[in-house]
Amino acid sequence: MTLKELRQTKGLTLKALGAASGVHPVKISQYESGTLNIENMSLKNAARLADALGCDPRDFLKEG
Repeated sequence: MTLKELRQTKGLTLKALGAASGVHPVKISQYESGTLNIENMSLKNAARLADALGCDPRDFLKEG
């Protein structure tokens, strides 16, 4: 599942995920849109997002 799909499945807006994770919503949007390569996400941000989404970072870091 993509980061966006996981976020939407949890019913979270970019702003809500940003607040829950401590990752700026603009940065999350850039990862979701591909403006920033998600494979280059810092481990800290991956861990924060995964914790907020209740998943393993590998769930959204793998392509396809």
